[in-house]
Amino acid sequence: MKFLYYSTSYYANHGGSIQSIEFFKQLGSHEDITEKAIFPINKRNGELSNEYKFSLRTYLRKIPLLQVLFFFRRNSFHFKKLVKKIKEFKPDVILIQIDSNFLQIKQLRKRFPDLIICSQINGSPFDEPFKNIAFKNNFLNMQLQAYINSDLNIFISDFSRERIMGDQMNNDRDIVIHNGTDPEKFFPILDSDRLRVKWNYPADKFIIGYIGTLDFHKQLGVLIDVFYELLKDNPNLYLIIIGDGPALVKLTEKVNSLDLTQNVELRGWLPHEDINENLNCFNLAVHHYANTYMNPLKIFEYLSAGLPVIAPNIPSVKAIFRDREDLLITGSSHEELKSALNEILSDKDLRMKLSNNQHLIHEIEGNYTWKKYTDRIIKNISKRL
Repeated sequence: MKFLYYSTSYYANHGGSIQSIEFFKQLGSHEDITEKAIFPINKRNGELSNEYKFSLRTYLRKIPLLQVLFFFRRNSFHFKKLVKKIKEFKPDVILIQIDSNFLQIKQLRKRFPDLIICSQINGSPFDEPFKNIAFKNNFLNMQLQAYINSDLNIFISDFSRERIMGDQMNNDRDIVIHNGTDPEKFFPILDSDRLRVKWNYPADKFIIGYIGTLDFHKQLGVLIDVFYELLKDNPNLYLIIIGDGPALVKLTEKVNSLDLTQNVELRGWLPHEDINENLNCFNLAVHHYANTYMNPLKIFEYLSAGLPVIAPNIPSVKAIFRDREDLLITGSSHEELKSALNEILSDKDLRMKLSNNQHLIHEIEGNYTWKKYTDRIIKNISKRL
């Protein structure tokens, strides 16, 4: 099987990038793949992406009618070069990690009727980047019609599949495969004292940590506010936030305004290969909010590293993990997060129960790895050859 992977996220600095990198890596060792290629080719760096920097364009993108223009312009990106790549590479299959470019599916179907076209769908562009677009119902219908033209659609959650496909859902064409992790990269390290010295963490603090993209919708400002309140009765607490994103400036301003610079660190972007050692410096990992359609891969990484985890109350988390057995599930509000943090800080037995849970780690290693993720995708594609 000659496989072309079309992912504009491959070179980005967010979770979609990790999914792309790990999936493409696993393709290389899969017995059914004779040749693979990634499109488009770009360069990776750890700098702040231009999309995070405020500009007039950022402001204009919020205007509903202008969002229409931006959307159609987005669907023209890379297309001519993609067509050229397909003609040269002659793949059997193309898998598109969708960002906002689903209109290209029907164009590809018309140009390459024998090509197996698959979509990797992490959400709808009308949930975030184009949520205010004018004529939204028309665009939602365009989205549906595009996916009906796919040979295979891979969703990360049942909720997302049902909401996007509605009564047009086809269980053979529209499948759910949850995200995963790499147990060789994420695992418990017992020598946390050495790691705290290496990474310049305070040796004697109880460290609450978050690692991920700093998007506004992840409500990290709520986490900082709650931390500020808890610190009054728990002076030994320390908060580490690792990552980059559009909310970084606002979060930094909040830390400064609350006079938390001695207790909260915003460390910015870290290479993925350094994440596990930093996770193993934490006493507790928090990912308290995610949009309902999501399946946050950071939770798999937190758990693989043996950390007690506070996770969001969303369908995919509740479908995979058990509350107070595998992790602690919280609602997104200030009071709910404060209650969850209070509970796990005051209940040592609960923290121990949720730490280094070997049964859970083995469950993740057996079912939620990038190898398993890739195997399931290839198995479903092979049926269509």
